[in-house]
Amino acid sequence: MGIALLSSACSGGDDDTKAAPSPSAVATPASATPTVAAHPAATDAYDLQAYCYKGGPATLLTGQPAYQGKGPHPVLIATTSPTPLRATQAPLPSPGETATAPAPDTYHPDPAKAQLVACVSNAGKGKLVTTCRYNHDYVRYFRQGRYDVTVYEAKTGRRLGTTKVMGDDQYECLPQVTFFDGEPQSKTEWLSASLPAFRKALAPWVNAAKS
Repeated sequence: MGIALLSSACSGGDDDTKAAPSPSAVATPASATPTVAAHPAATDAYDLQAYCYKGGPATLLTGQPAYQGKGPHPVLIATTSPTPLRATQAPLPSPGETATAPAPDTYHPDPAKAQLVACVSNAGKGKLVTTCRYNHDYVRYFRQGRYDVTVYEAKTGRRLGTTKVMGDDQYECLPQVTFFDGEPQSKTEWLSASLPAFRKALAPWVNAAKS
């Protein structure tokens, strides 16, 4: 496999908006409400992430704590794709934020204690933030991500509502980037949102007092 380490030149968003390729969106599942037999509480995050996949999980996690009482209500943030994605495509809190957050906490809960699941999908829309140009005509367009978030109750699979989260609107091109054989010369990258942005967007459900 060939590898090229290329140097960059960086330009602002306004000058190159017309040159950016059309982005493609990540599909949002039509429904995450499962229709089959009940199941006890989640044993890991993957059990809860299944609510974000098309058709939902194979079984309801009826052993999860009910979404009731005073907040904050523990929430698992997940993507709508079962395939691992790069950070600029999957707008989850960065590894650094996850590693330094108290464990467990409201946004990094023990899976068995999660009351909510927030399913995040890339809307495929957002302004061009900057264009990074490298040797041999390699180009990366960095756009501010716009992400659709659907909130489900973990115990019942009930859809509670939707919201939107905007990604970062600043990015500095790296001075050098490694490219591998087969990578496209031109590609769009989506800038992810920070954990504070998710906290603000999810506050109506996380901080709600439920009877």
